[in-house]
Amino acid sequence: MEPENKAERKTAINKFIGFYSFSLFAVILSVYFLFNTPAGIFKYKILLYKSAETEQLQLLTRIEGMNTNLKNIIRTDEQYLSSNNEYEKGTLLGNLQEYQKNINDDLVNLKNDSALFTSPVSKKESNNYISAFNAVVAYRNTITALQKSLEGKGGDASELLKVRSQLDLCTQQLEICKMLASKPAAAAPAAPGGGGGSNAKEAELQKTLEKCQSDLAACQKAKSGTVVPAPAEPANVFNENKKSLVLFEEGQNLYTLAEKTKNLIERRGILSAARQLLQKAVPSYPDKDKINKSINQIDTELKKLSNMG
Repeated sequence: MEPENKAERKTAINKFIGFYSFSLFAVILSVYFLFNTPAGIFKYKILLYKSAETEQLQLLTRIEGMNTNLKNIIRTDEQYLSSNNEYEKGTLLGNLQEYQKNINDDLVNLKNDSALFTSPVSKKESNNYISAFNAVVAYRNTITALQKSLEGKGGDASELLKVRSQLDLCTQQLEICKMLASKPAAAAPAAPGGGGGSNAKEAELQKTLEKCQSDLAACQKAKSGTVVPAPAEPANVFNENKKSLVLFEEGQNLYTLAEKTKNLIERRGILSAARQLLQKAVPSYPDKDKINKSINQIDTELKKLSNMG
């Protein structure tokens, strides 16, 4: 026997099943998004962190190589400034150029790596390192230009010292020749009636006079342009004094350049180079108080930069 409300019951059951299925689907969908979405976000973040870690390791490898070359440059610079052997200085200069070339190559590679980085932190750090080492390269180029200028001025100064010493020697010889030339003239009236011995003495004095006059003419000619060998010791002393003046001038130029430089790393490097030049000029520089005052000013500036970090 069939119920009378069979159709209504079937309709109600179907509605219940449909509503229950819809509710169940909504719950399942909510649970899916609740658990799957954070997991996807975490997974994406982990991939970003791993990528950033790889980029940081690559960046550190580049920077370690550049720091090694920079330390080699500092050590070789000290050896170059303290060396008096021209062959050794040539070898050290070649090493300096090689280290600087390595830094330039690493700097180019670092710029290429930075363009491929995906992490904002890695990009920012690489840009900071690029700026710092660009300042180092600019500082090295400035030092190289100043060294060439100093060497050129040193060559001009040596020529000037050589001519000056020659002129001083010619002046001394000229005074001596004038004194010798005046003695026979004063002694000639006092030599009458001396017989054969007097004639021989007069002949000897005449020869001395002629020799002095020829020496006098030669000295006058040398003073106007002919090169006469100069004694080594006075020239060397004068050469050291002139060298110290040139070193002091270049040190002051570097100090002025450092005051105009805004980059702290570059300013510190230029001040260090200026201090080295002034330190080398101390032994022969005539005004000790002036050069020591300049060195103290540079030390004060370097201390301020060190405190600034």
